[in-house]
Order: sequence, then structure tokens, then C-alpha cells
Amino acid sequence: MNAKKIIRIAIISILSYIIMIFFKIPVSSFLTYEAKDPVIVIGGFLLGIIPTIIISFIVALIEMITISNTGIIGFLMNFVSTILYALPICYAYNKKTNMEIKEMLIVTSFGTIIMTLGMFIFNHIITPIYLGISIKEVMPLIIGVVTPFNIAKGFVNSIIIVVIYKPLINALKKANLF
Repeated sequence: MNAKKIIRIAIISILSYIIMIFFKIPVSSFLTYEAKDPVIVIGGFLLGIIPTIIISFIVALIEMITISNTGIIGFLMNFVSTILYALPICYAYNKKTNMEIKEMLIVTSFGTIIMTLGMFIFNHIITPIYLGISIKEVMPLIIGVVTPFNIAKGFVNSIIIVVIYKPLINALKKANLF
């Protein structure tokens, strides 16, 4: 990886972190919508799959160190959620870089489904540990709160991506930043 790509990863990571700080909506004591995923996805459009994983890791790590009160479990959940959402979208985009709105809606919907299903499974493992309760006790929370939250989060992220990705990518390329 060359220095230029490392700098671009750092820029997307910083931008994602700043947006996460200023655009967050608390939903519960452990669920918060943060508008970082659209930035990470667009970074993935520009840089590829491996940088998307690196950016996701960096942002989740910095969040854990600086502002999160959920520790390593919150870090893990944030990282996994972001990559489950971002990777399928970035993979599809990197296969066909000039997607129409309809195609991007399909691809981001697929990312939402993958993230929601993956987090449903992951929450069965992690949430009982985090909350110190049994899987049986956590199921109503996962089904009634966490899963609808993940669907809504994916939907909002998808709309943001569909609206901003073409103008933003074109502007960045025109300015010779990417």
C-alpha cells in the first residue's frame, strides 16, 4: 500500500469519525444511529474492499477510545455492523462503478439485509454477554428493538448513499483528490 492510499484512508477515517460525532441519534442506552457508514461506503467505492475494512476498524477503535461507553463489545459490534453493511455494497460497486439509482438501491438494500441478518446472529452471541442475561431474556430485545433498529439504520444509510454518492465521487475526482 502506497503513501497516497494510506493518506486517503486516514482522510476517510477522520471524516467518518467527525460525522459520527456530529450526526448521532441515541436510540437506547446501547444503540445509537451514527451517520458514519455512508462515508465509509463511499470511501470503499473510491479505495476498495481492504481499505473499507481498515477504515471501519480505525473508526470503531477511535470511537471506543474517545467517546464510547460500551468498551470492547461496542467496538466489536460497531466494526462488525459496518463491514457487514459496507463490504457487499463496495464489492458490487467495484464490479460496476457506474450504477444507476435503481441499481444502487438494490445493492444498498442487499447490504442492509446482510447487516441485519448478520447482526441478528451476532447479537445472539454478544448481547447476552454484554447485558449479563440469558439468550431467552435477550430475544425480545433483539427481535423488538435491535433488529428494527438495524433495518432502519440500513434504510437511512442507503438513502444517504444513493443521494450523495455520484455528486460526491464526481466532485472528489474532479478536484483530483481521489
